[in-house]
Amino acid sequence: MKTYMTPEEHARLHRRRARQTLGLLIAVLALVGIVTVVRAGVKGVATLFDDTQQKAEYEDRLEGLVLFDPLPFDGIENIDDLTLREAAVWGCVYSIQETQGSFDNYNTDPDPDTEQLLLPSVDVDAYLAKLVGPSFKLTHKSFEMDDMTVEFDETTQCYKIPVTGSVGTFRATVTRLFKKDGLLHVTVGYIPTQSSDDSILNNSSDTPTKYMDYLFSRQSGSWYLTGLTDSETKPESADSAASAAEPAPLAESEVNDAILATAGDSAAASAVAEEAAPVEEAAESTPAESTEASSESPAA
Repeated sequence: MKTYMTPEEHARLHRRRARQTLGLLIAVLALVGIVTVVRAGVKGVATLFDDTQQKAEYEDRLEGLVLFDPLPFDGIENIDDLTLREAAVWGCVYSIQETQGSFDNYNTDPDPDTEQLLLPSVDVDAYLAKLVGPSFKLTHKSFEMDDMTVEFDETTQCYKIPVTGSVGTFRATVTRLFKKDGLLHVTVGYIPTQSSDDSILNNSSDTPTKYMDYLFSRQSGSWYLTGLTDSETKPESADSAASAAEPAPLAESEVNDAILATAGDSAAASAVAEEAAPVEEAAESTPAESTEASSESPAA
């Protein structure tokens, strides 16, 4: 039996289906919106607590100083002059190499025997300003290092950078950023660039051998270096690592037990051997007796 619907019923059915479709679409859109908001919130919180980029920026700014392992100081005016000069020049060199990949945009000394890089003093000033602030002024002049001389040309206002494989004894890795007493503490791990006997480069190692805290104060909305102090973070002791790798020595009682156990095993082995000896003799004598008996039988 067929059921017929009136036009009014058809209209109500279509309206109900339209409302259901619209409700489903709104529910899906609402769900998508909630998921999007939650993901954005999680990403925002993660970004808020992720200081990886800041650590990388401070590594670049401090690379020049860490190279030459400066002594602790309070106030940038109290830092060793030679150390600051070395850090400014070589830090600028490494920064150019890191950001530009080469020195194609820089001139070289016309002397074909040296072909030294000509580093403008304005570039050194710009590098140093990012580290210690624009108010600090470095007096440019030549300076002596352990194994080379870095000459400053007054005419061109350029440093003549000798061609060398590397300088410095450490490279930096920033491990922590925190604020204390109004100062920003940047904890830096010092990773040696050479082995302990200075025989080969040790660039493959990522283990710091010491830590220092570089102190930054806020000036005109930016953080600038103002001091250096020992860090609360300490490197893992090499002695403790070595002792952890070595097996622990046996206690005296354990040694005695081991000796007694060995002695007991030896005694047991001797007893087994002594018990086995008569058996072997008996086994050897049996064939002999059998042979004699067989030889006597025909005579009978």
